Amino acid sequence: MMIAVVLSSNIRRMIRDRVLVRKPVGIEAAGSMDLLFTDKTGTLTEGKMSVGGIVLSDGSRYDSYRALQKNAKEIAELYARSCRLNTASQWSEGAVLGGNATDRALLESVSAGKGERLPLVRARIPFDSTKKFSAVSVGDGRLTLVKGAPERLLPHLRYAYDREGRIGSFSGCAYELMKQVNAMTASGGRVIFLAEGDHLPDQAGFGELTFLCAVLLQDRIRPEAKRSVRELQGAGVRVVMITGDNRDTAGSIAKQCGILEHSTDLIVTGEELAHMSDEELKRCLPRLAVVARALPTDKSRLVRVAQEMQRVVGMTGDGINDAPALKRADIGFAMGTGTRVAQDAGDIIILDNNLSSIARAVLYGRNIFKSIRKFITLQLTMNFCAVGVSMIGPFVGIDAPVTVVQMLWINIIMDTLGGLAFAGEAPLPSCMKEKPKRREEPILNRYMINQIVLLGGFTIGLYLTFLLSPTFTVLFRNTPDQLCLLTAFFALFIFTSVFNCFNCRTDRLRLFAGIGGNRTFLLIMILVCAVQLLFVYLGGTVLRTMPLTADELGYTLLTALSVFPAELLRKLLWRIRGKKQGF
Repeated sequence: MMIAVVLSSNIRRMIRDRVLVRKPVGIEAAGSMDLLFTDKTGTLTEGKMSVGGIVLSDGSRYDSYRALQKNAKEIAELYARSCRLNTASQWSEGAVLGGNATDRALLESVSAGKGERLPLVRARIPFDSTKKFSAVSVGDGRLTLVKGAPERLLPHLRYAYDREGRIGSFSGCAYELMKQVNAMTASGGRVIFLAEGDHLPDQAGFGELTFLCAVLLQDRIRPEAKRSVRELQGAGVRVVMITGDNRDTAGSIAKQCGILEHSTDLIVTGEELAHMSDEELKRCLPRLAVVARALPTDKSRLVRVAQEMQRVVGMTGDGINDAPALKRADIGFAMGTGTRVAQDAGDIIILDNNLSSIARAVLYGRNIFKSIRKFITLQLTMNFCAVGVSMIGPFVGIDAPVTVVQMLWINIIMDTLGGLAFAGEAPLPSCMKEKPKRREEPILNRYMINQIVLLGGFTIGLYLTFLLSPTFTVLFRNTPDQLCLLTAFFALFIFTSVFNCFNCRTDRLRLFAGIGGNRTFLLIMILVCAVQLLFVYLGGTVLRTMPLTADELGYTLLTALSVFPAELLRKLLWRIRGKKQGF
C-alpha cells in the first residue's frame, strides 16, 4: 500500500513537470539508472530542423533559398523541384505535415512556391535509415531525384551543375566542395546532398549521378541541454548520444552538450559497431560517448550488452523502430511527439521531449525509493517498540501496556497515516549528487538497521522506565488499575511515534531540513496529536483512558521529546565513525 501511495503522489507531481509515467515501477527504476542512451534530435536539440545554407559545386554558399534565387536562378529552380517532389511531407492549411524532419525542413525552405504545378511522381523509394537516401522518378521516368548522406552518394557522383545551370565534371570541384562540407559538419551541422540521375537506384546501383547542391541542416541545441547532461553525470549517470548524423557533426554536438569532454571518450559509428564483437563492445562501453550513423538495431544491441554488464540502462526513442530497445531497456523514455508504438513500449513518456525532464524523472525515482525507505524505517521502529513492550510488559507486572483497541489506532498511524505523510516528501536536489543504487541494493541498509535498533531500543527503554520507575510513576495520580499511568503511557506511545516520524523523515542532523516541501506531513502529524488528545479525554472505557491534568500531560510530552536528543546523538556517533550512508 505504501508503495502505491508514494508512486501515485509523485506521479501526480511529475505530470506538472512534463513527465507522464505509464508504468509506475519504471519511475522507481529511473532512480537506479546509471547509463542513458539518448537521441540527439528533439532531446538534446530543439527538434526543429531548418535549412542553414546551400552550397554549390564551386563552393559558393547561400544562406537561404531566396539568396540562391537571386544569385543562381537556374539552380534555385532545380533545388525547389527536388525539395517539393523528393519528400514524404506535404503542405496542409499553411503548415508542413508528415515526413521526417529533413523532409519538412527542405519543403519549408521553398514555401514561397508551394502552389506551383508539379510533374507527376511515377515511383518512389522512401528514406530508410539503413539506405540513407530517398529517390523519386518523375515525369516520363527519365529523371530521378536523389537525396541522401554525402558518404552514400559521393562514390556515384560523376557530373555537377555549375552556378549557371551547366553540367560539368564533378571531379574538378570535389575538393573545394568537400572542404566546405567538412567545415559545416565540424560546426555541428548536418549535410545532405541533392543529385539527379536517369533511373531509380536498384541492385545494380545508382548509376551516374549529377550533383545539384549540398544542404546544411541545423537543429539548435536546447539552452538547458548542457546543464541537464552535467546534472545527470553528477548523479552518476553516463550519457551516450545516439544519432544518425556523421562522426564530425555528432562529435561537435556532443562537445557542445558536454557529453564528449575527455580525450579518452569514444565516438563509434554504426558501421564500426557492427564489426565489434560483444566482448569488444563491453570493453569500450565505459568510454563510449557517441554512436554516429546509428541504426535502430544498434540500440537494442547496446541495451543488451550494457545489461549483461549489470548496468541499469535507460533508452530514449520516438519511432516504431525504437520500440524493441525501449521495451528491452530497464527504463524506456518515449518522446511525447513520438509514435504510438514507441509510447506503448516505453515506461515513461517525456511530454516535452527534453533531456531536463529525464533528469527530473531520475530525481523523482530516487526520491520515491528514499520515501519508501523512510516509511519502512518508521514502521519497523514502531513495530519493534510495540512488540517489545507487549512481550516484556507481562514479565515486569504489566499484563496489557497497550490494549487491542489502542493497538488498532497505533496501526492506523503506522500504516495509513504514515504512508500518506511520507508520500508527500519533496525531491531534494541533493539526491542528484548521490551514486545510483545497485541492482542488488537491499531495501534495508546499514543506516536503517542502525536507526531501527538503536532508536527503537531507546524508545522501549523509555517506555519501561516510564511504567516502572518511581521517578515517573509518582508524577501521576494513583488510580485503580493504574488507569492514569496507563493513559499517560498510551499518550506517550503516540507522541513518541509522532516525534519518531520526524526522526525517520531525514538522515540530516537538521531535523526540519526540507520540511517546508511536505506540508502534508505537518498536517498529518498535527491531526494525529489532536485525535490522540481527544482519545485521552473522551476515550473512556472503549480506549481505557481517563482525562489527564495539565501537569500530567506536560510530563508525558516532555518525556516523549527525549527521542529527539537520543536520535541526534545516534546520528552524531554515526558520522564520527566515518559513516556517510543514509536513506
